[in-house]
Amino acid sequence: MRHEVWFDKVLWSYMPCHWKGWAIMAAIGIPTTLAVLLAESTFDALGYANADWIPAPIIILPAFIWLMRIADRPSQ
Repeated sequence: MRHEVWFDKVLWSYMPCHWKGWAIMAAIGIPTTLAVLLAESTFDALGYANADWIPAPIIILPAFIWLMRIADRPSQ
């Protein structure tokens, strides 16, 4: 029995080629984006406007690594 391919490997990354791949990307991407926006607005509300850049690498990098590990499994 063949397994479903959700992602195609393109160079060093993966591109979704199935609706389940797009769903996984949305399930990780939307909460990550909301977390970064919430953290930036919290820093701004607390008066640390210069610290807006801090949440992006702290939240996005682990989410990106997690997505790459998830995409590796159902790929060709």
